[in-house]
Amino acid sequence: MENESAFVTNISGKLKNTKLPFNKALWPLYEIISNSIHSIEEKGNGDVKTGLIDIEIERFGNKTAYNDIKKVDAYPINTFIVRDNGIGFTDDNHNSFLTAESEYKIEKGAKGVGRFVALKAFKNVEYQSIYKNGVGYFQRKFVFKPTGNGIFEYSKDDTEKSATGTIVKLIDFKEDYRNSCPKELNDLAENIVEHFLIYFIDDKCPIIRITDVNGDKIVLQDYFNSTFNTSIKREDFTILNENFKISLLRVFDNRKTHKIYFCGNEREVKSENINKYILDFSRNFEEDDKKFVYHAYVTSEYFDKHIDNERLGFIFQDNDDDQDDDNNLSYSKIRKEVISKIEILLEPLLTNIREEKFNIYESHIKSEAPQFRVLLKYNPEAIKKLSPNLNGNKLDIELFKLQSDLELQNKELGDKVLNDEDFTSTEEYQKIYSDYLEKFNDLGKANLAKYIIHRKSVINLLDKFIGSDDGKFQTEDVIHNIFFPMRTTSDEISYEKQNLWLIDERLAYHNYLSSDKTFKSIEMTDSQSADRTDLLIFNESFAFINDEAPYQSFTIVEFKRPERDGYTTKDSKKNPIDQVSSYIRTIRENKATDRLGKTIDFNENGTKFYAYIILDFNSNIKQILDEKDYTKTPDGLGYYNYNKNYNAYIEVISYQKLLKDARIINRILFDKLGIPTN
Repeated sequence: MENESAFVTNISGKLKNTKLPFNKALWPLYEIISNSIHSIEEKGNGDVKTGLIDIEIERFGNKTAYNDIKKVDAYPINTFIVRDNGIGFTDDNHNSFLTAESEYKIEKGAKGVGRFVALKAFKNVEYQSIYKNGVGYFQRKFVFKPTGNGIFEYSKDDTEKSATGTIVKLIDFKEDYRNSCPKELNDLAENIVEHFLIYFIDDKCPIIRITDVNGDKIVLQDYFNSTFNTSIKREDFTILNENFKISLLRVFDNRKTHKIYFCGNEREVKSENINKYILDFSRNFEEDDKKFVYHAYVTSEYFDKHIDNERLGFIFQDNDDDQDDDNNLSYSKIRKEVISKIEILLEPLLTNIREEKFNIYESHIKSEAPQFRVLLKYNPEAIKKLSPNLNGNKLDIELFKLQSDLELQNKELGDKVLNDEDFTSTEEYQKIYSDYLEKFNDLGKANLAKYIIHRKSVINLLDKFIGSDDGKFQTEDVIHNIFFPMRTTSDEISYEKQNLWLIDERLAYHNYLSSDKTFKSIEMTDSQSADRTDLLIFNESFAFINDEAPYQSFTIVEFKRPERDGYTTKDSKKNPIDQVSSYIRTIRENKATDRLGKTIDFNENGTKFYAYIILDFNSNIKQILDEKDYTKTPDGLGYYNYNKNYNAYIEVISYQKLLKDARIINRILFDKLGIPTN
């Protein structure tokens, strides 16, 4: 007997090399059920109509104590008992059991490792089976343990019983797996049905019943019919001469998410969320006040042949989408085709969802984000495929990505128009050129609109920051950074990141700018002064377009904190007029050079200085301006003065005037886009 029932492998070593994650705690049960299905198929020559599989649950504690407990779901499961009326543990089946990684049932997808997976999660497994051998019936019993040769208490005897079948007991759930196992009967039924769903969908599953310790029972066929109460959509497709089938069904359970299940040998092997690839699946759908999700099951003989040993994954290429080649079949290539088929199968539903979403996003573009209007013309389908329920900045970010893609496509088209010599006719070239030119002009308008929107946002931001927040005002540094980032130079900051147009449009066209830098740190002066201007701008002559403009000029900008007071002539640091004058004097008294290193002679070329002091007016500053003979601007919101000794024009501007002038200058642009001025 002992020689008849001995493993020809090292059980302990085999278990160490067998993988079973804790979240796959039900995998051993699935293996036993799978063996039962195969046994029933073998008995009925493929017919499972008379097959029956009974699963009994034993929980921790005294079994009789559960008889009077209505709800036992809080108690952990200790043992599963699986009974079937299949062909039984025949000699062939037994010999296969004793052979590690047996190929006896390889055509059914069996890898010969299921019994080892069972010992990963349970302390031992008991087998009892009645089978027919010739004209007689036999009963085989043994206990499978993770020690020695694996087989204990083995017996094989004649029996008068003639009903074949097998009883398998998965005994003593190990703690880590037990804690990961569902406790509720309904959850167990759900997991089993979903794992063997292909059998249920194709009506190839024997009757399976699951019974709890208190007598509660679920017939899994009934569960399948009630839970998956819908017609199933099917689609066949071929990739590189390999055939696949997708079965798409609705699951009326709002706890679920939309899933794709890639199956081998009638069981799930790998799954992914659909909403990762079709963004409209980020929420559950609803019909007759019932929420549901879609589950897609993909089957193929190719999958059957390429399941790994533990049936936890596939053993073929798993490339990223952008690494696929045309000649090799990869997981990403299959998934891409599956997504395409789901789009086709659910086209009416997705069309309605996307049209409704498009109308909402179109309204946002027309009223709030006109810089993206070009997408409505050239890429409406991409808008329809954006995530649902986007709004505000999140929506604008996604629209910006789409517009960037459109600009890239048009640049590639422009390269073809300008450099490709493979056109077959003048008509073809003219058509492509016309398409390119039209899109180029529309994108140009869109970029202009984007810049105008940016200006509107900057004006609103400045308006907000110069106001008070519970009596507190923003610091000078915060205000400064709106116009130009501090402690930087124009060599470091792109045109798009500065907003000098708030002060004067011409300031954007400068030769060099330093922001909050000391004089001694600026290479274009040899001053050793530690004083620093907020902004010091070296201007070429085209910065001030008029006939009298000098070859070189300098502009100084000084910001003061909103609602600052305490200005006085007794302290130059508290007198912005004297402060700016001292900056001009420092530049004039020290050598300054242009970008080519040429020394600037202030006297010979009549170099001008321009200065802007931006602050909030109060009685202190007005008194200083009056004493220094500054002239009030016609609108009463600013002062100006010309210092002939320094050849300097100095203007003192209130934040209110700055905002007012910026709105007036940009009003025509805002009006063209339909943006409110205020």
